[in-house]
Amino acid sequence: MGDAGVVIKTTNGGTNWINVPNPSGQYGGLMWSICPVDSEVVYAVAGYDFIMKTSNGGSNWDIINSNPGINSAMQGLYFLNRDTGWFLGSYKIFRTYDGGNTLDSFYAPWFTNSDIYFKNIDTGIFCGDGVVFKTTNGGMNWLNTNVSPGIFYQFRKLAVINDKVWVIASGDAPVFHSTNFCESWNVLDTINCYPPSVMFSVAFANEMTGWTGGTFGWLYKTTDGGYNWQREETTSDPRFWGSIYCYNDSNVWGAGGAGKIQHTTTGGQTLVGISSIGETTPEEYSLSQNFPNPFNPVTKIKYDLPFDGNVSIEIFDISGRLIRTLINENKAAGRYEIDFNGENLSSGVYYYKIESGEFSQVRKMILLK
Repeated sequence: MGDAGVVIKTTNGGTNWINVPNPSGQYGGLMWSICPVDSEVVYAVAGYDFIMKTSNGGSNWDIINSNPGINSAMQGLYFLNRDTGWFLGSYKIFRTYDGGNTLDSFYAPWFTNSDIYFKNIDTGIFCGDGVVFKTTNGGMNWLNTNVSPGIFYQFRKLAVINDKVWVIASGDAPVFHSTNFCESWNVLDTINCYPPSVMFSVAFANEMTGWTGGTFGWLYKTTDGGYNWQREETTSDPRFWGSIYCYNDSNVWGAGGAGKIQHTTTGGQTLVGISSIGETTPEEYSLSQNFPNPFNPVTKIKYDLPFDGNVSIEIFDISGRLIRTLINENKAAGRYEIDFNGENLSSGVYYYKIESGEFSQVRKMILLK
């Protein structure tokens, strides 16, 4: 779904898409979220507190709620089953136990709210700009979980696997992670993107593998639970990523600006500024000194692989703390170079380490700003 009340549908895995007529256009038309409970029952929300539902896969729609007299929107929704769900708006939450026939209204103690999730009929969370709130009584009362006390970050989407929760801050800000359904929070490393990207979407397939995307068409993937992120190869499409859905860790869908829809059946492909720099297969492993060195903020690292196999290159600070994984994947034998951008790091001494097969080597580099 998207702007101007557009809803489209596929029944053949995305090969073809058909337009689904619906009544949202007359209520502002800016669709915010859609929740397919199954192939027949679908809920969607839009501006003016508009909520609609179909019970036959989109052939017909019922208007559950609308309020054309106010300039606010329902932006998030979540359903446990066909009948039980919640709708999230500015300072308000609606709950239904009967498929939208009746709506209970509760106060949500925040105004710029964006995404909501319930793990059972009592316990749920919602996020907004700078906050994550939690309820244990079905949405009647909400408690601030203090995800980032004193610092105002924009949180657009929640990702939840079991009791583990991730929220991605907009701009060049940390990843926040909870292992106990928001009772406490850990601050993970930042997603190093320059210029800073607004992260509109995040989704995890399991406790280790997830994706996040936002402005500039940039998409990032983690395979270690959100501690490290690598940019994905998604062509040069600059349209933003508005939503991501993981069927599993291989089959992933993404949608975004101007009708953008992208799909992978292999879990994606990492893009790390790598290019082959020669056709001759080297005779031995090597890791060259980065150039330029000292550098500010970008430098190139060249390496040789005499055999096909997995290669990893990691960056460490002077204390030995891993700060970034540049590459960790199978590569064909050859000569390669990779860009390292230290824009978001402090001046100082850093180390980069390569491992492939039984080969391992470490070199020092200096960032001067």
